[in-house]
Amino acid sequence: MCQEIMQNIIQSSTEGAVVMVVGMGIVFSFLTILVFAIMIMARCVACIEKIWPSPVEEVKTSTKNKKTTDDTEVAIAIAVANAAL
Repeated sequence: MCQEIMQNIIQSSTEGAVVMVVGMGIVFSFLTILVFAIMIMARCVACIEKIWPSPVEEVKTSTKNKKTTDDTEVAIAIAVANAAL
């Protein structure tokens, strides 16, 4: 009786280990294929970018210099801070 239980436990543990190893192998294989697929896609996108480059938008800067020490802005910030308390 005791030997049958031990053999059943050993057999179940062996089957569990086999399933675990097979599952880990499948996941590892999939992730490896995924990494290579992403690397190939990156190279393809780089080649396409050389053929058809993305349009670059020009950024226009304003010529106005805004005062950062404006008293009204400081007063508003102080009022908001006091209202939050």
